[in-house]
Amino acid sequence: MATLSDLESAIDALLNHPLGLGQYQLIRQVEPKAYEAYIFGLCLRAVRELNVTPVLRGITGTPTPFIFRGAPGQIYSTARNYGYAEFSINGQNFEIHAGVEFQGARMTHELDVCIMRAEDAIQCRQQPDDPPSASLIGGWECKFWAGTLDKSLGRTFVGLVDDMGTNTGLSCSPKLVVRPKWSPRVSRENSSLARCRTGP
Repeated sequence: MATLSDLESAIDALLNHPLGLGQYQLIRQVEPKAYEAYIFGLCLRAVRELNVTPVLRGITGTPTPFIFRGAPGQIYSTARNYGYAEFSINGQNFEIHAGVEFQGARMTHELDVCIMRAEDAIQCRQQPDDPPSASLIGGWECKFWAGTLDKSLGRTFVGLVDDMGTNTGLSCSPKLVVRPKWSPRVSRENSSLARCRTGP
């Protein structure tokens, strides 16, 4: 089972902050929040493997340090300089976020990590509102578990997908082994990001 220290080392390597190591802050320094930050980092790595450079941003300015939320929050919150990443591919702009709340068909949901259309993110920051689920390219619900997974987790996830749509996924780590040198095999041909569209 990965430790908090293992996850923090992996986050540092994946974040690849321009100012070097240690340039991030977990508001809650616990394994589940570190695991969410780790999955955020894997999204950055996948974008880089498409030969695209994600740019780290902060809600109120330069992200020094890059701050990961400690609890679900609004995309427009300026309580802290929360971090996110921007990137462009195939002429379309996207953002990667951690811990942001979205409007579902029936209720609001937090997504631990998501990739969304930048246009919608910008609009929600300028006219404070939670983004709609239609703005999602992909979302991940991240669970860091030390034991067996409970049936209620599956039920909860089915409810999330039913309300948010099928662009959400579940990332569970009952026995996570962090391998910072491992990288997903992503290419422009097989990436869902490379094939995504903004229209219906």
